[in-house]
Amino acid sequence: MNDMAPSPAARLDLDAMRAALTIAETGSVSVAASRLGRTPAAISMQLKKLEDTLGNALFNRTRSGMTLTTAGERLMPYARRMVETERAAREAFLSAALSGTVRLGLIDDVIGVHLTAMLAAFARSHPGVTVDVTVGPSVTLGPQLERGEVDIALITTGGPGLDPRDSDIVLSDEPLAWVVARTGDVWAERPLPLALSAHGCAWRRQTLEALEHADIPHRVAYQSEFTTALSAAVAGGLAVSVLPPSAMPEGTRVVGPAEGAPPLGSAQIIMRLGHRPSGVTTALAARIAEQFGANLESPAS
Repeated sequence: MNDMAPSPAARLDLDAMRAALTIAETGSVSVAASRLGRTPAAISMQLKKLEDTLGNALFNRTRSGMTLTTAGERLMPYARRMVETERAAREAFLSAALSGTVRLGLIDDVIGVHLTAMLAAFARSHPGVTVDVTVGPSVTLGPQLERGEVDIALITTGGPGLDPRDSDIVLSDEPLAWVVARTGDVWAERPLPLALSAHGCAWRRQTLEALEHADIPHRVAYQSEFTTALSAAVAGGLAVSVLPPSAMPEGTRVVGPAEGAPPLGSAQIIMRLGHRPSGVTTALAARIAEQFGANLESPAS
């Protein structure tokens, strides 16, 4: 496409801007389509229409994915503001009628990564709603949800009594990685010192099974339900842990196969709602799904 000035009569389509923003965040038309509940063909058509409207190519299409052009980078702040303004307008009319308390249970791994700013924004847009937050391991939060003690649970599946369900909403699905301090050589220690979550954590089970299968001697040197404590041990060069890349603390790096690291599974975080969710529960669940780029109307299959 030859870049040129857009027509003075051009009008920007909000759905197309949302599609472009999601492609930029994911680097993939197909992933963006899945998040937005559309087909890849429909998303590609929206993107082409937007590029035609603006008279500029917005993405470089490469084998490794979609990357922003200079024009695309210039557009993104406007696209983000448009999408956020549209959401704020919707919430301004919805929030007036919403009041009450919603009880959110979540694992420590997702607090700083995704939810701190989102919860603050939800509180501002829904002043009549109180969000009661409980932090704990998945193996505890799952039963609490079943007993009605929390309304929404953000957990990992795979632990005891935490088999996946068709109604689960997948928020993120990343490959687990062996994480060590950027300096030092803790990976070479034998037995390998580990910093792991408490018993019942699916990631702990995956870690131990991988080491046993690779016949690597190991010991659990640090154990905690909280990622911050485990991250401190790892960043200090005292132990090795297994984390999704998005949760890696500063000063750490990934140990790969070239250094003898055995393969690991994925780190899937899901949102599970209690029975008969209320209006305030549904409102918060929709906001969480949007924060993660998930589709609340399309549960995991």
